[in-house]
Amino acid sequence: MIDTILYLLFTIFYVALFIFSIKLIKKKALSFYMLSFPLVIIGLIYDNLIIFIGSFIGEGHTLFALSLVRFWLHALFTPTLILFGYGVAKHANISWANKLIVKVLFLISTAILISYEVVKTISHDVAAISEYGIIRYGIVETSGPPIMVIVVALILLFIGISIFKHMNWSIMMIGVAVMIVGSAIPFSLPSTAVINLFEVIFMLSLALTHRHLVKMYQYRYVSQTG
Repeated sequence: MIDTILYLLFTIFYVALFIFSIKLIKKKALSFYMLSFPLVIIGLIYDNLIIFIGSFIGEGHTLFALSLVRFWLHALFTPTLILFGYGVAKHANISWANKLIVKVLFLISTAILISYEVVKTISHDVAAISEYGIIRYGIVETSGPPIMVIVVALILLFIGISIFKHMNWSIMMIGVAVMIVGSAIPFSLPSTAVINLFEVIFMLSLALTHRHLVKMYQYRYVSQTG
């Protein structure tokens, strides 16, 4: 029951975060690459919503079909957080972000991770999972940590550290670090949803960093035009 409530709360949180991100986009004070952030949030809204309603739908073809969309949104959208990170670095005027080779590397890395996730989604089996009152379908993976998530997290941590050094803004660095550490620590809790709290902190830190950069851009613009 606790997990059901938590997944509902996560869904509501991500809807609010999506609205927040759209408002930032409307200010038009950002890099093109940062537009990928709302796409990732859409994936998270759908992901948490389907897991929330899974126990009400029950195991079967309907939940299976809805879950396939979850996997595809994750495969196609989540790796684009690398592009968001690049946009953040570029918007923060970090010197290495203005180099063409860096841009190419970020684009290639994103394409490779999306391709990897697509192949995994197509080739791996899907199985029903029932635990702590939640019924969901998950991809049956081989042993080992999720490669895509690790690569994305490490790249964003590097960017977060660069932003902290460049402009003394630590929120992104802390948010990414909390997710990495929290995901790595084994918790003996009667819940799987609690672990997603680290993801919430992570996404919130990215949104707050986004807002901070927009405010800085607007301040510079007012100063220059005033």
